[in-house]
Parts: sequence; structure tokens; C-alpha cells
Amino acid sequence: MQQKYKFLCLSLLIALQAQAYADQKIDLPTTPVTANPLGVSSDEFIVPISVLNGHELDIKRNNSFAETLDGTPGVSFSNWGPTIGRPVIRGMSADRIRIMQNGINSLDVSSFSSDHAVAIDPLVIEQIDIIRGPATVLYGGGTVGGVVNAIDHRIPRQKITGATGRAVTRFGGANSERSSAVVGDVGFGNFVIHLDAYTRKTGNLNIPGYSVSGKLARSDSEISRNQYGKKGQLRNSGSDIDGGAVGASYFFEKGYVGMSYAKHESETGNPLTATGFFDLETNRWDLHSEFHDLDGFFNHFKFKMAHTDYKHDEHHEPGEIENTFKNRGLDGTLELGHHAIAGMSGVVGLHFENSSFKQPNGVLLPNANTDSQSVYVYEELPINEHKLTLGFRRGNHDVKRNSFTGDGGCSISYTDLVDCAASGGSEDDQSFGETEKTFQTNNAAIGGVYKINQNWSLNSNVAHSERAPAFFELFPYGAHHATAQVHKGNENLNTELSNTIDFQIKWKNNGHAFSVGPYYTKFNRFIGIFNTGNELYHLHEGEDEAEGMSVFQYRSVGATFKGLEFDGNYQINDQFDFSYKGDYVRAEQDNGDDLPRISPLRLGAGIAYEKNNFYARLDILRAFAQDNIATHELKTDAYTNVTAYASYQLPVEYNLQLFLKGHNLLDQEIRDHSSFMKDKFLRAGRSVLFGLQGEF
Repeated sequence: MQQKYKFLCLSLLIALQAQAYADQKIDLPTTPVTANPLGVSSDEFIVPISVLNGHELDIKRNNSFAETLDGTPGVSFSNWGPTIGRPVIRGMSADRIRIMQNGINSLDVSSFSSDHAVAIDPLVIEQIDIIRGPATVLYGGGTVGGVVNAIDHRIPRQKITGATGRAVTRFGGANSERSSAVVGDVGFGNFVIHLDAYTRKTGNLNIPGYSVSGKLARSDSEISRNQYGKKGQLRNSGSDIDGGAVGASYFFEKGYVGMSYAKHESETGNPLTATGFFDLETNRWDLHSEFHDLDGFFNHFKFKMAHTDYKHDEHHEPGEIENTFKNRGLDGTLELGHHAIAGMSGVVGLHFENSSFKQPNGVLLPNANTDSQSVYVYEELPINEHKLTLGFRRGNHDVKRNSFTGDGGCSISYTDLVDCAASGGSEDDQSFGETEKTFQTNNAAIGGVYKINQNWSLNSNVAHSERAPAFFELFPYGAHHATAQVHKGNENLNTELSNTIDFQIKWKNNGHAFSVGPYYTKFNRFIGIFNTGNELYHLHEGEDEAEGMSVFQYRSVGATFKGLEFDGNYQINDQFDFSYKGDYVRAEQDNGDDLPRISPLRLGAGIAYEKNNFYARLDILRAFAQDNIATHELKTDAYTNVTAYASYQLPVEYNLQLFLKGHNLLDQEIRDHSSFMKDKFLRAGRSVLFGLQGEF
């Protein structure tokens, strides 16, 4: 398989380079941001938004999609080893964060558990939009945490003649990464064809000290500091990742129709075991069409649909599949934009999603089907240089469960594989019949942009969000050995309810910029997974004693999230640029208890130097200690992460560039409080990554 992708990379690179000699260089326009149905610039959009593309994205590309976003104001990630993790926005995770690819949901199972990877590789992504806050109207009820959209141009949206593309190869880093990717588009007549391929291999992660924290080792006598590897290394943390895609679009006078097929495969070690690993495969088919400048009442038509077939196996040992997770689904939107009515322009849309989840050899989750349909309206009204926006979304969500028997485990530790009761314990098994749950959701938002003058503006949002509980919140009951946890659902959960108010003050002047945004979200019903403090035990075949697992229960509580995000830059002169950023979130239950896994206060600053063909940048991020912790949580120590980046543009054709990236240059112990595994898995130690990239 890997040889096939290498051959594809080489063939594509040669073909595109040959074509590039015969045609002029192509300059592709910047892709509009995700949350822009009416095509306005990101500065005019109401909710807080961050866009990563171009050089900034090149600097931030990391081992996983989530880690690439880490450090953006308001965004942390649930770290589960060097190549697995999911974004956490404003302290919120799971289904409150929608991860999309080209505007369509990424139908993996990463929102269920922190050890399930997001099936998107950052090497082939061209742009990432991060919308923090109440973007519920356009992208689904209850995405109150935010939306992350990965844009990869696999279905070309711009007509070109000739060829354009880029290639990159990287090696080094704390996990001895060896990766390559090539992305290209070829246009002729009314057709544009896209091809991309990538491969990534990594070894065990080098870390500063022991993976297990001293706090955890002192609090649990059964866990030693070298439990998951010797000092300086996280055992069994390597990965082997391959993927690629082919896509094509046909362009008409006023629009296009396009299709693509993409495949992503990965084999990633599970550091909780000496030899276990995750084997993931996803196949995705996309169909997009868009037409603009139409006659009649509706002047804009957009249709997007994707079918995803996802599967991953969890191996306790090679050849021994302990769990299989499958998710097959269809997700799509149909959107119509209309001409201005009394000065108000907007879109009406229909969103549909159907997914079928199966765990054929497990007793953690039942087979389940989720079927959702939503209609939405989004309108903008310019008032001189100001703007008002209105949005509403109405959804119907149907969740069905097949009958199954959950395996909670034994109430006490035991040594006989076939007899828990022989040791004086009782089995925590429970049988569940078929059931169906139906939820209706209403989401609404009103916002505005007020231009104080040519430099200052004030954005604000008020939103009401409702989210239907996911099947993995309603129905799980059993042990998940890959995370050493027992999950118990709650089929009596009601729709999650929240209200948010969001402000952002922006300033721009001659290359300088600054923005600051406070927010406040009140949940009448917040659905979370909480550590009960209890343990249940499971014995693996061939082992001498049952493994104790913490029991986590889904439940609904009243909660409040309040925080602040800011960033800015100051252009010192033509060569030097100074930047700064920060974020803070405080999340509490109505009873005064802290919510779990909330990231701490973070402050960052950086300085960049650019002259002729040379670019260099040094960044410092200070994460303060997190001692506002939930019951059964441990405090997380502060850390300072110093990173560096340097590149040199070679004086040759194709815009070739040598670069290096330095990470954790102080070799500090970095733990992410938003991660379930933060006291077991440590972030990478001091390292340097080298690379070569080019455009043609």
C-alpha cells in the first residue's frame, strides 16, 4: 500500500512539473471562509473566526489535525498520543464541536472517545477555518463550542488552465517522522482534475522524563512512573499513515459540478499496551455543485453531499481484534441564496444526515442509527457601514438503538477468567432492548457589526442553542479497554439547552491589528461525561489479574462557561513583526463544582523576522497551572512551550523552500488538562524537524 502511494506521489510530481514548463504560473484566489454564505470577508463576519492558510498554516502543520490547531486563541486539544486528538474549543468538546471537510461533516467516531483519531491529515489541507462561538444556524444545532472546517480543494472550485500544486517532505522531530505529500490540479478546457497523496511514518515519541505524572503515581499505588515506557520515551506510540484522493470538476458559465474520492488509512500504537494498536480505514465520496448569478428570485444554488464509510479495529495484541467500530453515513446540504429584499440578502437551506454505527464484536455500544433533517434561514441587512444578521434553524433528530447486553465488568478484582463470582464479586452486566428516541431542536442567533470608525469595530452575537444527545451519550454500557474506562450512558437525557452572548472588539491600522472577545454561555442542561469515582474490573485472556477501570457516567447538569480570547500583531518595521495572543475559560456547574478537563489560562507572544529569502520566527506560549479541577481530577502544572521556525527560499524554479521547526526547546513537561490521558501521556520533548517544500 505504501509503495502505491509513493508511486502516485512521484508520478504526479513529474507530470505536473512537465506541464508547468508549458503553461504560465497559476495564482489561485483565496478560498472564502466556511461561515460566509454571502461571500463577505472574514473581517465582516459576525462570530469570532480564525483562518489558517498559506505560510501560517505551513508553520503550524503538525502530526495530527487537532495539534495543528492547538494554540489558536480559544482552541486546545484532547491529546491522546502524538497522532491522535480532537479539538477542544472554549472548553467544549464532543458533539458541541463540529469537524467538517469542505463544509460537510467528517463522519468518523472521534467525538465518542479521545482515542479515536480524526480521519484528516494536515499535510494535504490548504485552509482551516475555526469558528468559535454560536455558529449553530448554518452548521447544525448545538455546535455552541464551534466549527472547524478543513478545506482541501479535492473538488476544484476555480477554473484554471495548466497546472498548479505543491509538494512537501519532512523528517525528524520527537517521533522520528518521515512524511511526504504532493497536491496538484490540472486544468484543460472546462475540466479541472485534482490529485493528492501523502504518507507518514513515525516512531516512539521522545519525552522529557517519565510519561506518568508524579501526581498520578503518588495517588495510585498500582501505577508506576515507567508504566508506559522507560524514562524519555512513550512506548508503542509510533504510527503508519497513508492516504490520497482524486477529484474533478466540470465548469459551466455560471457554476460547476464536481466529485471526489478519498481514502485514509492509519495504524497507530496504543501506549496503554505494549503491542496493541488501532487500525483505521475510511473511504469518502463527495459530490458538490454550485451556481451563481442566476435569474429569478434565487440567485445562488449550492449542493454538497458526502458518503463516508469508516472503520477502525482495536487490537489488544497483533492478530487479536478486541473492538471494531464502524460508521457509515450520508451528510449533505442544499442551499439557495436570494436577491435582496428591502436591503436584506440571505440563504435558506436544508441539511440532512443519516449514519449507521456498528460494533459487531463489542459490548460497549449497541448498533445504532441516527437520522437528522434541519431547515435553516440566514439573513444579512447592511445599515450604512454597519450590519445586522439573523438566523434560525429547526431540526428533527431520530436515534434508534438495537438490543444488546452491556458488559460493565466485575465489582471486585479477580483472577479466574471464567468466574467473577468465585472471587466474591458480582457482574455489572445489563441487557437493553430496542428503543427509539426523537428530539426537536430550535436554534436562533442575532448579531451585528458596528463600525465605530475606519479603525475600530464592535461585533456582537446573542444565540440560543439546542443539541440532541448523541447515541454514544444515550446508550453506551461497558468497558472500553483502549482507554481503560467503563462508559455508561443515560437514555433519559433531554435536549441540551444553552444561551450565549459574545462580543469582539477589533482594531486595524497600517499593518497593526488587535482583537479581544469576551463570551458567556449559560447551559440549562449541559450533557457531560463524569468520573463517578467507582471502579469495575475486567480480566484479559492470558493475564493474571483483572484490570481496574474508572467508571464514567453521562449526565445532564446546569453549567456556565465564561471566558476571554485576544490576539494581535504590531509591525515593528519592514523586517520585524511582533504578535501576541491569549485565552481563558472558566467552567462551573450550577452547584459550584468545576467542570472537568477545562484548559487553563494561556498567554503567548512571538517575534518574526523576514528579509529577502529568509524568514525566522520565535514563539513562546505560557500555560498556567490548572487548579480549578473537578472531583477525581488531578491538578496540572504550568509549562512554557518555546517553538521556533526558520525557512530559506532557494534561488531556483518552483518556489523551493528549506525549513526547520523547533518544538519545546526548553524540554518542559507539557500536559494538556483537556485530555483524559494528561497524567499518563506526555507531550513531545525538545526536537527539531527538517523539511523541503515547493510550489509549481
